[in-house]
Amino acid sequence: MNYRLAFMACTILAALCTGCDEDTGSLGITDSADIITSSEGAYSVRSRSILLDSVVANSNKSYLGEVYDPETETSIRAEFLSQFYSIENYALPADNLIIKNEAGELEADSADVRIYYSNYYGSGTNPMKIQVFELDPNNILREDQTYYSDIDISKYLPEGATPLCTKTFTPSDYTLSESERTSTTHYDNVRVRLPKSFGTRILRAASEHPEWFLNSWQFIHHVCPGLYFKLQSGTGTMLELDVAALNVYFRYRDAEKDTIYEAISRFSATPEVIQSTNIQNSDLTPLLDTSLPYTYVKSPAAVATELTLPVDEIFLNHEGDSINRARLILTRLNSSTQEENVLPMPQTLLLVRKQQLNSFFMNRQVSDGETSYTTSFDQNYNTYSFNNLSVLISMLHREKLIGMKRDGLTSQQWNEKHPDWNKVVVTPVVVTSNTSNSNVTTQTSVTHNFSLTSARLVGGAKPLSIQVIYSTYKR
Repeated sequence: MNYRLAFMACTILAALCTGCDEDTGSLGITDSADIITSSEGAYSVRSRSILLDSVVANSNKSYLGEVYDPETETSIRAEFLSQFYSIENYALPADNLIIKNEAGELEADSADVRIYYSNYYGSGTNPMKIQVFELDPNNILREDQTYYSDIDISKYLPEGATPLCTKTFTPSDYTLSESERTSTTHYDNVRVRLPKSFGTRILRAASEHPEWFLNSWQFIHHVCPGLYFKLQSGTGTMLELDVAALNVYFRYRDAEKDTIYEAISRFSATPEVIQSTNIQNSDLTPLLDTSLPYTYVKSPAAVATELTLPVDEIFLNHEGDSINRARLILTRLNSSTQEENVLPMPQTLLLVRKQQLNSFFMNRQVSDGETSYTTSFDQNYNTYSFNNLSVLISMLHREKLIGMKRDGLTSQQWNEKHPDWNKVVVTPVVVTSNTSNSNVTTQTSVTHNFSLTSARLVGGAKPLSIQVIYSTYKR
């Protein structure tokens, strides 16, 4: 028996069983008179590196710092701004119970903002210096707008703004003992002391205008529009921030126990309010050199790989066939330098139509297996595999045929009028998923990766190959 033919028959049978997500226009109920044949083809895919000048900054994490990538000889700088969340109907203790100053006025004991982080890239002993500014109360960041990684933070600062405070620190806090730093209960953070007057203003607002604390919108528009954290110096470290918390400290008396307690009014940066990271990359144009035998995927907000899918070639002489599989493998090249501070590789990549790249993130979509796909890095083979792009390729083919007929265009005219019709972009992302009780995993979010990653993929001047398996139905 010809084992290759037996294997091919099994492959075709499996493909038919899963064929409902393919070109449904050529599929239907078959009978015993249908004869199924199969064929294969390999086609060249062109790729190139493209700049991502700005991306939708809808990550729940923020970044602060500046690092140098020795492999690409580029630097990345990140600063961030944040609004703060007020719990609904927040209220202070009764006014007569709060400890006042000597003049009998409401006054905070102190105030600070803590920046909590669980990861950082680079040196833990590198000195970093930041300045903290209050945002402009007359130009509030709006929740109904989309903000990008190239956000011009200066637009949201009052004219002639001066910093509330300055803080110098190292990511590893050596003011703590080693046992405290390594404790499982310790949460790395930077404590930035704010002016006492800043905290007093918030306390007095809570006392005089409790309606300003009914919700976060009221708090942001009437009490504190947010803070901007500016990196003043310190190259060699990037903090990946989990949350920032604004704290106001005061004391109050328990009337029944006649005891004085210390209290904290806390307002945190949560997903319900805006957090936006400004990313500044050095000159990336050398990475776009098309003579290189590779392309880049690099984050945050840096370089992506554009692929041109050979849709016309795939359907040439296969107009009546169904595509059962179209597999594309992207191979990662190992680092070209042995230095320790080379950026880590991205673990997950998104492939999405180029013309839908911005709207995908703006509309907070997840991959649908039709116009967008995600895949994880396979360390065993050093690859990222998109195992079946057949739905996308078939859809692009139908879209072109319909458009040509509608507009009365030839194939060449369509291509010239729609230069990006068969182009997709591959870029690093972060995927969040939920697993149900029946072990079904569903994506809940796909966002741009704002952490430091970089990888070189075989391509550019060296064409890639997409492997296609067809099925033909004959009576």
